[in-house]
Amino acid sequence: MKYIVTATLFLLLTAMSCKKNKVAEDQLPPITQTGANTFGCLINGNVYIAKGYNGTGTPNPKIQFDIGLNGLPYLSIDAKQLNKEHISEGQVFVAIANISGTGTYTYPSSFNFSVGWNKYIANCGMLAFDTTIKQWGEANITKYDLTNHIISGTFNFKYKTQTCDTIRVTDGRFDFKF
Repeated sequence: MKYIVTATLFLLLTAMSCKKNKVAEDQLPPITQTGANTFGCLINGNVYIAKGYNGTGTPNPKIQFDIGLNGLPYLSIDAKQLNKEHISEGQVFVAIANISGTGTYTYPSSFNFSVGWNKYIANCGMLAFDTTIKQWGEANITKYDLTNHIISGTFNFKYKTQTCDTIRVTDGRFDFKF
């Protein structure tokens, strides 16, 4: 009897957790490959979407798609959450270097990232290129269309600092016309 109650409780909690993650994921922009200029991800299960305007004419999210020193393209995405006073309350930065087409790009060889979001992960922000903390990540370029100027993909990463538990960024997606 004790086993049945424990198993039932486990299944119920698992189902509730999956439903919560599905609800959060449904709030993200859809995964598209049309140049929809969208960006979003989950940070420890919380929805992160760029919002606000800094008053300078800089788009949010801001993307840069250019040729690097090695002659291969790179993409950088800077997605902020800005309040009414144009002050950043959160920032996710994603960089993918040496892009040669669709496929998977991994940290640290071709993928880098940083995140800071005081609303949910106070004092757990991380700077890009910080080699002192444990990190893992990958991005997958799903559309690389130079003719129509569209780049789309997905990403996931995690890191752990000395001052906070593991931060998990999941279900990341972007779709830009450059």
